[in-house]
Amino acid sequence: MKHSNEYRSVTALAKALNLPEGEARRVDIRTDLVVAIQKAVTKKGLTHVASAKLTGVGRTVITALMNGNSKHISTDRLIHIAEQLGLRVSLKVA
Repeated sequence: MKHSNEYRSVTALAKALNLPEGEARRVDIRTDLVVAIQKAVTKKGLTHVASAKLTGVGRTVITALMNGNSKHISTDRLIHIAEQLGLRVSLKVA
């Protein structure tokens, strides 16, 4: 019988996986970027092809992001895509 757990946050999941605290924050930031990109594409009613042209990346990159897969996409590239979609990305260092 398979056993599964449900986690309410990336931080909780990272803790369960014994990942360093900083890694959880990086995953959280990347997740926020991907979700923002998905929402922007959907809100604008863009196809994957139109999104790719607008952002200057390949259609397969947009398709991956719309499917929630950002494994092979750098954080810098995620920021670039978000900005090309009209989003303002900021980083707060404390």
